[in-house]
Amino acid sequence: MRLPTAPDGRRGCSALARYTDEQIAGTAGRTGGWLLIEHDGPWRHPALASEGLDRAVVSELTRRIAGHDVRPQLIKRPGARDRTRTARPSRAYLVHTSRTRPWARRVDFHDLAELLDIDVTAAEHPEPPEFGHPVDHTLYLVCTHAKKDPCCAMLGRPVAAALSGGEAEVWETTHVGGDRFAANLVALPQGVYFGRLTPESAQDTVAAFERGLVLPENYRGRCTDSSPAQAAEAALRARLGVPVGVDALTHLAEEETAKGARVTLGHDGGLYSVEVETEEGTECPSTCSALSPTRPVFHRVRTISTERSGASA
Repeated sequence: MRLPTAPDGRRGCSALARYTDEQIAGTAGRTGGWLLIEHDGPWRHPALASEGLDRAVVSELTRRIAGHDVRPQLIKRPGARDRTRTARPSRAYLVHTSRTRPWARRVDFHDLAELLDIDVTAAEHPEPPEFGHPVDHTLYLVCTHAKKDPCCAMLGRPVAAALSGGEAEVWETTHVGGDRFAANLVALPQGVYFGRLTPESAQDTVAAFERGLVLPENYRGRCTDSSPAQAAEAALRARLGVPVGVDALTHLAEEETAKGARVTLGHDGGLYSVEVETEEGTECPSTCSALSPTRPVFHRVRTISTERSGASA
């Protein structure tokens, strides 16, 4: 594979996106339900075609979630490569991302076929199922999927390694979207995406998130929201100047305009109207393996108007 090359000589789609300072805010793909399956690898692309997975079981799982808002992902502990691990059962997680009723439940299994005994489509519903074990902490997924994009592996693996060994539960995972924004991290069940992380910034990001705060510098958005709403929230978080809570900003309204959208956000008693314009960027490769360049769609925040001052103002 011939990697895209930035004018400064750095290689890879992420290097080119960094060189052009491509906007990362508003780039989290919308997803309501997640099915995370532990599999140490090796991973292939597509992920569910990976060696070591029972093809008949995978085919049936794929059939069951077809047409449902459930995203399948493979996960493994940072650095895990041992396909013969038997010390403990493997884990699967069903996760529902929502601003109001997020949840996650863990299902342990020794044989992948055991997942056929549960309703994997439950992840798209706001009510958690009765099966499995409730998860009351955040799951952090770092994309390290080399077969999908080498940037994810080269930049994601050092981030996953830096986050391992701490109190937070961290997993390497397959493609989450936005390869050119590597290293990417997703916090579940909140559905918060971060991009362009380094090992150092990732540690700061997770440490803040464990305290309930979002650092705005690498914030891509929440997969619960539209792209304009994600961009609006990212801009307001940056304008506030200090990290604020994960759910401290409320989305009150969103309406289409001639050029994009107007998003109304609330924070600490304040009311903010954010004007977002939709525009096409210049042609660029969306991934290292892209056969032809595409024009990314950006959601630019043009103005933030204070309709009512908050308590902190």
